[in-house]
Amino acid sequence: MPSIAAADPAADLAQQIQSLKDELKTVQSQIDQAAAKQKATDAAASVEKIQIPKQIDSYKPGTVNMYTGAANPNVADSQNFLQRERDDSLSFRMPSSGGITLYGNFDVSVDDATNGLNGHVVPVNGTVGPPGTTAGPGANDGWMPAISTNSTYVGLRGYQPVIGWHDTQFLWQLQTNIALTTTGGSSMSNSQQSNAVSGSLTTATSYIGLGSKDYGVVKIGKAFAPYALSTNIFNPFAGQLGSMNVVMGNSGGDNRVEFGTLMEHAIWYESPKWNHTSFAAMFSPGQNRATNSAAIPSGSGNCNGGNIPGSGGLMGGFGSNVGPGVGSPDGCNDGGFSNAFSTSIVYDDKTAWYLTAGYESHEGVNRGSDFYGTGNPLGSYANPAAQATNYYLDNGKESAAKVGALYRFQSTGTWIGGVYEQMRRSVDPSIQSMNERQRKGTWVFIEQNLPHANQINLGWAHAGKTPGDAGGQHNYDPTINGAASTADMYTINGTHQVDRNLSFYANYAVTFNHGNDHYDLGAGGHGVTTDCHASSLNVPASGGIDSAPQCWGGTEIQGITIGMRYRF
Repeated sequence: MPSIAAADPAADLAQQIQSLKDELKTVQSQIDQAAAKQKATDAAASVEKIQIPKQIDSYKPGTVNMYTGAANPNVADSQNFLQRERDDSLSFRMPSSGGITLYGNFDVSVDDATNGLNGHVVPVNGTVGPPGTTAGPGANDGWMPAISTNSTYVGLRGYQPVIGWHDTQFLWQLQTNIALTTTGGSSMSNSQQSNAVSGSLTTATSYIGLGSKDYGVVKIGKAFAPYALSTNIFNPFAGQLGSMNVVMGNSGGDNRVEFGTLMEHAIWYESPKWNHTSFAAMFSPGQNRATNSAAIPSGSGNCNGGNIPGSGGLMGGFGSNVGPGVGSPDGCNDGGFSNAFSTSIVYDDKTAWYLTAGYESHEGVNRGSDFYGTGNPLGSYANPAAQATNYYLDNGKESAAKVGALYRFQSTGTWIGGVYEQMRRSVDPSIQSMNERQRKGTWVFIEQNLPHANQINLGWAHAGKTPGDAGGQHNYDPTINGAASTADMYTINGTHQVDRNLSFYANYAVTFNHGNDHYDLGAGGHGVTTDCHASSLNVPASGGIDSAPQCWGGTEIQGITIGMRYRF
């Protein structure tokens, strides 16, 4: 029978040991792989903690929003980016619980206005010729038709919740003025130059900021100051010839509204409402290296005050009061200023009463150009030896304060309101006879809603007496003191509202200038203004330092405008 081989205990043991070694290698390999995987996971997790989640991952149909923890609506991916909040609005919800709104105002009118100089003869003028003998302007004066773009703009504004900051939102706005009837470019007339480019991006109110409903809003950018905004509700003639800005906030009577202008490089605070009451304050640093505010602010293209150095016709030329070789320094000396502060408080119960008070100040306002080419006894024409001394004296603080009250009669659809304003200029007593910037002003208006979506408005503005006059008018009468130089503007308009966006309007306005005063029509938003300035042959039209802008005081300026407005 066959023999059976006996088992070798040593061989079996060696085989078992090898098998255990192989298993240990496999286990070790698995442990190493698991450790490497865990290490990679930990590294990824640490990076994830400091990274902001991508917006595309935070907004998927049927998932939870990583920003808010709320469930997202189950919509198609193609509809995720923008959703309209209402069918009748241009406001959209954003994926991350924010929002964006497109808004704008389109306003175009056909005008016919007169500067009141047709056939005008200088009654008394001791600076240009013998009193009573010098003929008036010989230009295209009287009535002139025009097509105007008025307070037209388009903008985007939005908000975005700030992660981890309770009830806090990031706010932003980009707004651009639009020139519908002219080609966009730098502003220029025969009496003023500006480097501001109409129609370029963000030429109007634009900012970024942070805010909450409990603590209010802080914004940085450029905007109209609280002083001006607080009384917008009193002006149903905004953007028209008879706007209340013709007189209110306008210290000089020309087209610039000194206390109603866009404030650049500014920071401001807007409070929440407490029992119908709110508060706002703005500060704009002058950013001016010149001690007399004569330089352009650092980072800006214009002087504070809205023009460029040399604007306003400050040198001699054909038709100018200034003799040859007599000129002013080429600086921001026609209203340039340093630091500005503005504030307002408003009570509005939304049904009957609207009450407001405001204050604004401009530091170091340079009006040295008032002494060049003027008929005032202190001016360079009459006293050339003193022009340099007086030039440096005419630098001081200008301020304005006002109160306003409006009552809304709900039963009749009638609004009645008024504003009282006091403007001041602090200068050396020796040159007070040149001070045309200090006066009182009043504005009263009535708004009446009529059947069939119609409305009629009436307004009256009065510019009070001043301590003196700079004497820059070509027909300046030195025998008339500031007390006799006042102005009254009367205006009426009618509006028909076609739908919530489209309306038509007509406006008639007239400004009666008394004594040496020279207030205009259209200041503060109307594209084509009508003022004291005339033209004549061979006078430069640039508005620069040698333009001789031909301003005439004591005129009766009037005009009518018919326009169409679309708001969204």
